[in-house]
Amino acid sequence: MLDWLTIRVPYTALSDDVLRVVEAHGDRIMRYCPRTGALRWESAAWDTIRSDSHQVLARLGSDALHVQGSPARAVGDADAVFGPQPPQSPPEGARAMVRHVSRALGVILPQDPRLWVCSRMDCTVHLALGSLADVRVALSLLRGVEGGRYRVSQQAGDTVYWSHRSRLRAGKAYAKGPHLRWMQKQANYSGREYSASELEAADCLLRLECRLGAQYWRERAETPWCEWSASDVDAAAWAYFDRMLGDTEMAHVTDIEAAIRKVIAKNGEPITEGTARAALGTWGLISSFGWERAKTMVSKRTWYRHLGILRDAGLSDADISAGRVIELRALRLSEARRVFSWSDLRAA
Repeated sequence: MLDWLTIRVPYTALSDDVLRVVEAHGDRIMRYCPRTGALRWESAAWDTIRSDSHQVLARLGSDALHVQGSPARAVGDADAVFGPQPPQSPPEGARAMVRHVSRALGVILPQDPRLWVCSRMDCTVHLALGSLADVRVALSLLRGVEGGRYRVSQQAGDTVYWSHRSRLRAGKAYAKGPHLRWMQKQANYSGREYSASELEAADCLLRLECRLGAQYWRERAETPWCEWSASDVDAAAWAYFDRMLGDTEMAHVTDIEAAIRKVIAKNGEPITEGTARAALGTWGLISSFGWERAKTMVSKRTWYRHLGILRDAGLSDADISAGRVIELRALRLSEARRVFSWSDLRAA
């Protein structure tokens, strides 16, 4: 699901009349010297543009109008769990947000997504487990997933964060049921009111969010954001977490050893017996000494070559960082347990 968008449109794309209205909107934050009264700098604040069911934030930049918020809350019944059905594409979500800002300001802002620059997009995946207790067990195991592209950077309550300061990609996992209850208790909450049965169903939801930041859109995106479909959003989220979770069942060391020996090398042939033994040895080092210590015990080139073999053998990043086939596999966090709507969740 498309959960968040931050976009901006250059002032050069706005007419003079629209620009005058835009520049007159919103509060300003100023820093000045109390002795001389000299203004050090001035900046526009993020202003909430609210309706009865949703809100979008807008801010004036030095050369562009910035808009951000949850596209799912700008249409339909403002469902922040699964969003509108069918799911929105980023261009559709952006147009909904821009229309809302246009109505609030009384101007016509550009509706063409190609005129807007994206600096953040949050993509989400929902996994249904048996109970809230299962969700919390999964979160406790996910807190140990580090190494490679994952860095557990902050832990708070029922939430696990990875690389939360990164401008490229960042991840977050949390229990959706408790989060919904917390949101609805806030004095300024303006979203959908969830029923008791929906809250009970949401207790079984593990929500995974992948944030694609400004660096991703500048340097890594193969397709402009304005050409993305809802399927692209889903694929981006799952690509971040799929390797972390894994879906292959391996219960014994002998299974791992056999799987390593079946790995195919780049030349299309199975890896050699010596390479298989060496990769299994690295797995043993991780199991005995932990990820960080094991990494210092082999050369950098060997380390990453063996990690590639272990992943090709079916081990997830969660398994590798833990040095064992973690209990997460027992919860079967795989494609089969993904849910996309309230009806999917109730069926699961």
